[in-house]
Amino acid sequence: MQLSLKVRQGIISLFLLFFLLPSSFFAIEQAFYTQLLTSTEQKLEVHMYSILAEVQPKDGKVELSNNLLPPDFYRPDSGLAAFITSENELLWQSDSSINQQFDPPTHQILPASHEFVLMEQYQQKYWVLSFSVLFDLGDNTLPLTIHVVQNDQLLQEPLKAFRKTLSQWFIGIALVLIGLTLLAYYWITKPLTSLDKEIHKLESGQQEQLLHDYPSELNKIKEDLNLLLANQNRQKQRYRHHLSDLAHALKTPIAVLRTSKLSEQPELREQLDRITGMIEHQLKRASSSGQDLWHKQIKVKPLIDKLEQALSKIYRDKGCQIEIQCTDQVVFRGDETDLMEILGNLLDNACKACNHNVKISAFGKPLQLDIEDDGPGIPTNKREELFERGTRLDTYKEGHGVGLSIVSELVKSYSGELQVSQSPLGGARFVIRFPESGIK
Repeated sequence: MQLSLKVRQGIISLFLLFFLLPSSFFAIEQAFYTQLLTSTEQKLEVHMYSILAEVQPKDGKVELSNNLLPPDFYRPDSGLAAFITSENELLWQSDSSINQQFDPPTHQILPASHEFVLMEQYQQKYWVLSFSVLFDLGDNTLPLTIHVVQNDQLLQEPLKAFRKTLSQWFIGIALVLIGLTLLAYYWITKPLTSLDKEIHKLESGQQEQLLHDYPSELNKIKEDLNLLLANQNRQKQRYRHHLSDLAHALKTPIAVLRTSKLSEQPELREQLDRITGMIEHQLKRASSSGQDLWHKQIKVKPLIDKLEQALSKIYRDKGCQIEIQCTDQVVFRGDETDLMEILGNLLDNACKACNHNVKISAFGKPLQLDIEDDGPGIPTNKREELFERGTRLDTYKEGHGVGLSIVSELVKSYSGELQVSQSPLGGARFVIRFPESGIK
């Protein structure tokens, strides 16, 4: 199953909107978050070296003035704090940590090494940069670990602000992308729409070739279609001319035979009539447009009205009433002559066979034609014989069957179906279905 262009365009648009754009959003957000972490680690490292430069060990303790540190270390609830521990013993902490519920890490790290980790305590998250050193006190050494702590909230606030700004931009980009997608779809499919309209005009008989200018990808198709149509018309005309020449060539010897004394013999006259009928039958079949690649759309009702007027005059003495059920929207995709041949034969037979009433209905898509009469009908065992080639159908009562072989061939040439059944009116009912015709 081939997906339509609309579905394909929709899939691409959905992919861009619900996969590519969100992926880009999260990638940019993650890159910004990674940069924030790097900046935070560098900032804490600067603070750590500032603290390390001011540390003065004395009697197993350390002295350090908060006034020498950045203001955030002595401002309560600033989100930034510092601790100095020695072998899990707290030796010093900044003023900003007094109201902060945080316990410095107790695990040991190697001297002259540092670590930057995320810790969660008391339902709060903290980024902690720890650095371990050994102070030389002369007789011994004092291991110290400096912990610089920043509340994760200080990291989340710029991230939220960035995410909000990024969301606004991406929503704008998504709206612009939707607009551009719709515009691109209209721009790209416009030539296809024009081509489709021109093909419909070809089918309806409004034009005989594709005339518009198309992009290079479609221009080749246009040229091929025009070449195909031109070749088909030439072959069709050549075929009909040859058949017409053949018919004229056969008429002269047949006419001579008809005027000879031999034609007075019933057997020979019957064979001459049969030859004449076969020639006319094959000419009708060959002239059919059922195999045409393009069919014109012929309105059915005007043809039915024309036939009704003619048959009403022919069967005026019989008092034949023809009821028509057909709207102006019902069309036949094919040749007008073929439809006239089909309807003319069937309606003429119905008028011959009827007592007074004939009914013709044309409706539906695909097109269905019903021709009914109130005559004696056709016996079930005779219905199959109506369409057999070579059968003298005019031997049936009231003329049923005249030209039905031609009608059957024409219907089949359009891939249609022809069925015979009993009509509610009491007589015969002929039902024809054309798969490619119907209501506009």
